[in-house]
Amino acid sequence: MHSINKTLAGLASALFLLSACRPASNPDFQVGEPIPDFTLSTLDGQVVSSSNLLGNPVVLNFWATWCGPCVKEIPTLKTLAKDSDAQVVTIAIDDNGAAAVKPFVDKHDIEYTVLLGDSALFKRFNGWAIPYTLVLDSSLQVVSFHRGYVSLRTLERELRRAES
Repeated sequence: MHSINKTLAGLASALFLLSACRPASNPDFQVGEPIPDFTLSTLDGQVVSSSNLLGNPVVLNFWATWCGPCVKEIPTLKTLAKDSDAQVVTIAIDDNGAAAVKPFVDKHDIEYTVLLGDSALFKRFNGWAIPYTLVLDSSLQVVSFHRGYVSLRTLERELRRAES
């Protein structure tokens, strides 16, 4: 019964994120626009602000532990974190925060930056479906964004654009 309730809660969260409408006054990002400022905590309680990310291209990824396509992207994000000059920063939007995210991160040996976010921040980024990935240049302006799974090849190509 607990498993069914957990599954139903996950489905309810997924439906909320997938069915949320994007307000007309908050259209998709345009290339060259800056991202909204934010300040979030890491799993070990450190505080990271968007201004801390200035200086290198950034792959910024919104995800959740219950999201299948998000899990599929983990190897891509690991490769980018290891093999590129880009900063890989992910924002988990699980309702249970660190209680859900920390064991997941440990299980999957995730070493890139994981921040704890929420649906309010996700909406500020025009989020309505995950995974949601933004490629940013060194001044945190949008180079591209993707709703849904994105391949390593695509991100590598876009990071080359971000670096030029």
